[in-house]
Amino acid sequence: MLFVNVQNPDALFRKVGECEGAVSYLDGQGARRDFKPVAAQMLTYGAPLRPREIPALEVLAENPNDQARLMRCMMDAHC
Repeated sequence: MLFVNVQNPDALFRKVGECEGAVSYLDGQGARRDFKPVAAQMLTYGAPLRPREIPALEVLAENPNDQARLMRCMMDAHC
């Protein structure tokens, strides 16, 4: 799933943390990286260090329920 123009990265990071299965993202070189520890780490950073928006992010969720959860977050404009 390609997430474009994520206006609330904190909400996305929290949703990723709630996922039951593996969730990964593609980095700038196309390598697949585990997203859960990155999301948890971003939430522990102070607000000035966290991104305020994410222009584009390719997210891969293996569990169909997790895919639906992440899509709902984007469709409902929570992310």
